Amino acid sequence: MKKLILILIAFIATNSFAQTAKDLSKPGVTLFMNNQKSDSSLRVIVVDQEKKINQPLYLINGTVVKGQRKIRPETIEKIDIVKIDTIIDNQTYVGQIHIKTKDEFKPEFISLAELKSKYSSFKGMPVVFTLDGETINSDEGSYFVDENNLLTIVIDKLQTNGNIEIGLIKLLTKSKKNIDDRNQIILRGEKAVVQR
Repeated sequence: MKKLILILIAFIATNSFAQTAKDLSKPGVTLFMNNQKSDSSLRVIVVDQEKKINQPLYLINGTVVKGQRKIRPETIEKIDIVKIDTIIDNQTYVGQIHIKTKDEFKPEFISLAELKSKYSSFKGMPVVFTLDGETINSDEGSYFVDENNLLTIVIDKLQTNGNIEIGLIKLLTKSKKNIDDRNQIILRGEKAVVQR
């Protein structure tokens, strides 16, 4: 009983500093916290570019796909992992992930450069791409997305302090969250508007 009280005190103390307690449960002891508050403390995350380099190579239906690897689980037939390093265009990939989709699902891969040309009028302007809210830090000619899995493409511009325009292309995939967000009802003024 004394150990359980100490575990509960440690759990409450670490949660009060917006930290998560790990490995607090022992065999036969279960902790339930019904009134646990969500963590709303500020977090600053500095991306380590060196760690981002060690990525696996993705192949979907035998095609090398650099970039988007978001694929709806219901479209996947099989996934194989091959533990072999691969070098393409002086980039080393740690391992390979082979994804075979179901026969009825045919992805239509398009590079960000092709997508920019097809849907925007940005010519000779730097462009920042985001995918489901995450910034894409890759060459737009070698980063591919499945056009069939895109739900929304938002074309916008940013103005810097030096009056330089930067194109902004936001891509949203057909995830459940994005579809639910699109179909929510928004109150504007005195009317309810279904967002479409």
